[in-house]
Amino acid sequence: MIYHLARRAPWDAAVADGTPYRRSTVDRSLDEEGFIHCSFRDQVQGVADRFYRGLTDVILLTIDTSKLEAEVRTENGYPHIYGPLPVEAVVRVQPVACGDDGRIRVGDHLD
Repeated sequence: MIYHLARRAPWDAAVADGTPYRRSTVDRSLDEEGFIHCSFRDQVQGVADRFYRGLTDVILLTIDTSKLEAEVRTENGYPHIYGPLPVEAVVRVQPVACGDDGRIRVGDHLD
């Protein structure tokens, strides 16, 4: 399993439209970046602290890599999906709370 932190609206739009998810990270699309940024379990909190602090609409996607058609490459220690993310490859979607200090707390949501 790999993980992707996402904002709720783009994920919900992909699910509602029945189309693959195409956001790479908070402010970049798959088309702009060339891949979807993901994390291994022990990297998710660091990514949340660095890029998602203060956001109140964050969800954690748990991705089963065996259900991906696109290539997954580990680069600079992080997994990257080189193509769109089919919603069927996401086996769990969990909202992640933003604390009073702005920190997104993902620890309780990881497998």
